[in-house]
Amino acid sequence: MCAPELRVAVIAPSERRGQSEGRGQGRGRGEVLSPLVQPVLRQLGLWPTFLAQGFAPSHRTLTSWDQAGLTSSELLLEARGPSWRVDRRAFDGWLTAAGCRAAERVDAKVCHLAREADGWSVVCDDGNSHSARLIIDATGRARALADRQGSRAKAQDRLIAAYAEATTSGPAAPELLVEAFEDGWWYTMALDQGRRAFACMTDADLARGLRLNTPDGWRRALARTQFVSALASKIIRLEPPRLIPAGSRYAATTAGFHFLCAGDAASAFDPISGHGVVKAMRSGVFAAYAASDCLARGDAAALDRYGAWVAREAAAYATTLSEHYGSVSRWPERPFWRRRRADAPSRNPSSSLLEQ
Repeated sequence: MCAPELRVAVIAPSERRGQSEGRGQGRGRGEVLSPLVQPVLRQLGLWPTFLAQGFAPSHRTLTSWDQAGLTSSELLLEARGPSWRVDRRAFDGWLTAAGCRAAERVDAKVCHLAREADGWSVVCDDGNSHSARLIIDATGRARALADRQGSRAKAQDRLIAAYAEATTSGPAAPELLVEAFEDGWWYTMALDQGRRAFACMTDADLARGLRLNTPDGWRRALARTQFVSALASKIIRLEPPRLIPAGSRYAATTAGFHFLCAGDAASAFDPISGHGVVKAMRSGVFAAYAASDCLARGDAAALDRYGAWVAREAAAYATTLSEHYGSVSRWPERPFWRRRRADAPSRNPSSSLLEQ
């Protein structure tokens, strides 16, 4: 007997409509995807079209972590290929469009969910209602659907990014540069057309004390770095910095009655991991497998298996993250590093989370 055909719909505002509603302002543009993105995109059949987008490969990362000097991590011999510097908004737009080619797209926002006997009733802001046998919340850190059902995510830290873009003079160093300082860490990377992204990563309470949401406070914190501030000396014009939530979070319940959380809605990783996007995509793949097993094969345990997989991944990530932050010993009494210190073996900065 053949399994019943599944009809998939993606409910999401169009890019134009999202921009008119302020969508896309919640994150910075500059992002580096780890080499692990290649096997995931190949599995999805999207690798050739990803290459056609013109995103720039990144063959090394420069790091100043537990030592004052600068370490270069080369990826030229990495079997999985280089990392990739992407405009996150452009990448998200491309990936959404690619996904919607295999599904019906509903240009709307969900405004109400109600559980029914065999699924869900979905009411959208365009006035239309839909019935769904299973729902996947893939709304990122917003968790726009899961939070309405009372499924809250637990914050594991208060990390925040003070993000700003700048126009710089002269040739731009293309590498991702990560530099620890006494109250957190900075990263910077080249964007396009002479523009560069800068972000100061620290805890929310420390960001308030440093006044990182103001140009003066942001520049004062920048001046406490050595290598990032050298690149910042070429700034011609700086946009006002803005604060973006970036902390680790994990949803205690990622699967419920015909309901799954995928991507950052299930668990959100610290940007130092370099795996946030790849993790989210892989989570989406496994969520799709679980949904298919549940609906097409009648496997009632499929959703619970998916939830257990998310929990195992989050636990392994938390251990590795603790070890990585615990390797920094330069500022043992500063609040940011004291909060993250753990009894963990030292790690070589060149083998950091950024390259795993």
